[in-house]
Amino acid sequence: MKSRVALTLVCLLAACATAEKQPAKEQPEPPPQPSTPGIPFAGVWLAAPEPAEEQKADGARVLGVVAGPAAVAGLRANDLIVRIDNIEVDAARANAIISSALPGDRLVLDVVRNNEPMTLTMIIDSSERWLTPSSFTAGIPFAATGLSGPALQSDPVMPQILAAAPELEPIAVRMDRMFAELAQDDTGYHKLPLIRSAMLNPATMNRWRDDLTETLRPFELERSTVVEVMCDTLALACTGHTRPSTTNPVSLQQFAETINDANDQVRSLFDAARIDRATAYADLHYLMRTTAADRTLIGQPEAHRGIRAMQLSMRVDLSALLDTAGRVVSNSEQLPEASGASRQPPAELKGIVDGTIVDYKKIDDGYVVIGGTGTNRYDMNQLYAVIDAGGNDSYHWGDAVALETQTVVDLKGNDSYHAKAGGPGAGWLGVAVLIDVAGNDQYTSDLGGCGAGALGFGFLFDDSGNDTYRCAAWSAGSAIYGGGALVDQGEQTDVYGSQVFSQGVGGPRAIGILIDAGGGDVYRANGAVRSAYDTPGSFMAFSQGVGVGIRPYDFGGVGMLLDFAGDDRYEGGEFAQGGGYLWGIGLLRDESGNDLYYGDRYAQGFAAHQAFGMLTDLSGDDIYWGKSAATQGAAWDQSIAVLFDAEGDDVYRAHSLSQGAAAQQSRAVLHDAEGDDWYWSSARDTQGAAGSNNYHFRAEDPVYSLGVLLDERGEDRFSTGVDNGETRLRIRTGTVDGRGVAGVVVDLR
Repeated sequence: MKSRVALTLVCLLAACATAEKQPAKEQPEPPPQPSTPGIPFAGVWLAAPEPAEEQKADGARVLGVVAGPAAVAGLRANDLIVRIDNIEVDAARANAIISSALPGDRLVLDVVRNNEPMTLTMIIDSSERWLTPSSFTAGIPFAATGLSGPALQSDPVMPQILAAAPELEPIAVRMDRMFAELAQDDTGYHKLPLIRSAMLNPATMNRWRDDLTETLRPFELERSTVVEVMCDTLALACTGHTRPSTTNPVSLQQFAETINDANDQVRSLFDAARIDRATAYADLHYLMRTTAADRTLIGQPEAHRGIRAMQLSMRVDLSALLDTAGRVVSNSEQLPEASGASRQPPAELKGIVDGTIVDYKKIDDGYVVIGGTGTNRYDMNQLYAVIDAGGNDSYHWGDAVALETQTVVDLKGNDSYHAKAGGPGAGWLGVAVLIDVAGNDQYTSDLGGCGAGALGFGFLFDDSGNDTYRCAAWSAGSAIYGGGALVDQGEQTDVYGSQVFSQGVGGPRAIGILIDAGGGDVYRANGAVRSAYDTPGSFMAFSQGVGVGIRPYDFGGVGMLLDFAGDDRYEGGEFAQGGGYLWGIGLLRDESGNDLYYGDRYAQGFAAHQAFGMLTDLSGDDIYWGKSAATQGAAWDQSIAVLFDAEGDDVYRAHSLSQGAAAQQSRAVLHDAEGDDWYWSSARDTQGAAGSNNYHFRAEDPVYSLGVLLDERGEDRFSTGVDNGETRLRIRTGTVDGRGVAGVVVDLR
């Protein structure tokens, strides 16, 4: 093969990683601006074709594209460019022509795709238009994170593994050094200190998980605590004044004035950042809708709209915005006294409120309403706040730009909440709080709803009832650039139905929280959106306790799903159930019950692309079923994944690269502490196994993977032939890329 040619100017500042390969407390300063405007940008990287490809000219093979002019023109990976402006090219000549072009220049490309010739026109653009957060240095540098101290060793797994297989110690030590180097890398504006901590001291994540769970335990949870957890996790400089200042009743005037002040604060924050909320709302809608369909912007003709939304995230003062959210949450717990009998709404509320009201107040261009005890219908596009005393009510959100703040407190009744986007309990470019105290309620949202945040913070608290959440994408305790929380404190059975990026998901610079106190709940995110791998019968999820970045444009946040009781059923598609993706952190923790976990590729304690994922189940006879590869403690590409089951007679069913399996310089652990367990897999590269390490392999300083299965007690069965009480070590020798190094099963009986 001829040598590859780097395309420096063409890929400048565009996070031009290699093409994706699959396994079958302070507010940052504004980002620096490029010192040299007008740098040409195409968003494509090239190589010479394989020798077997006979062309009149060598041509330039497209290795990949990112969002930019090449993608807009229609170029795809594996296309062969044979001429540019009628000039025959090889890779070097193509690079030179593109790099010497100026922004605005049109280049006519003669391309061969699957043996079919075609002509495409690419318009060179300026790099500034396509800069994304991953192109900048970290807003919080490693030196400012306070993570340089010694690790707190709280994880019992590695000492037990190294005692049983001391041959692994040099592999583990070198891997720890690699993770420490990754943690200290200052690339990526939105890289969170928590993911750096997970890389630097992975053993401490057990303490983080346990402390977090105690803090968010629903039976003792104050709503303001959720705000504080968001502040700490996102490393924001919040004031912390989120609790009600008094328990005395307030007047409707006082209640409305607090909302009016919060609206002014939100407007001033976005004005200071030079952001038009209407334009930003449309761009966020595009970004979330597009990633929900295809997880990335590559190949999208309007990708610049998503890039614009990402760029805005570096200008918004999230600390101040979360402070405002804390005040709105506090205000929602100090309800005004309602006086007078129910009456029909006045003329100015016609079409906004159908039913009866007790009182109302006009603020800005909207209203604060106290609803009566009967059945009401509310059009939420003009209502800053609704306090409803009772009745089976319905609330509706359309496609209008979200209000700066919105508060809903419903005290009684079987209610329904329906939104196309931006509701219910959805803080888009602002703050939203929804509290439903009682009733069997229904929540639906097509995009970014049910306790969600998008360049803002959204909270949904449901205190009791058998509730149903049909929240499709970026919903149900999920967020992108901000925070989203869905807290169901009832102990009844709830149903959560989603498509993608939902049920406790943290996107870039975001935290997503889903908490359920109890009941035999159903969590489903397995349908409608096509497989990320085009696998028939499979669907993309990125749901159920997942921290996810948008590859390669921005790094991930923190997502968590905490369920405290009941026999629960988790159904997820690809990338689901306690996982991290692209510098994200994901946690799924279930405290009790006989649970069923069903997931597709990358599920049940997974991590991929410099990420950390964890699934913890504390008790019960559980079933883990992985439909495809990379499940049940599976890590890929410099990542760490853990599945921990504390007790119970459990069944694990999976396929390749699963059950404590790692590849591409990663560490994966399946740790079962107690019970008579059955481990079954259709493949041999599973149950304490390692795959290829070719991504980052250097023969002179090799870093290998480490796949671990530790079973401490019980009479266990393994499909790969491990016996009770056996330690099986698999270290393949003589491979050029470290394939098969290293896997271990330690069964302590």
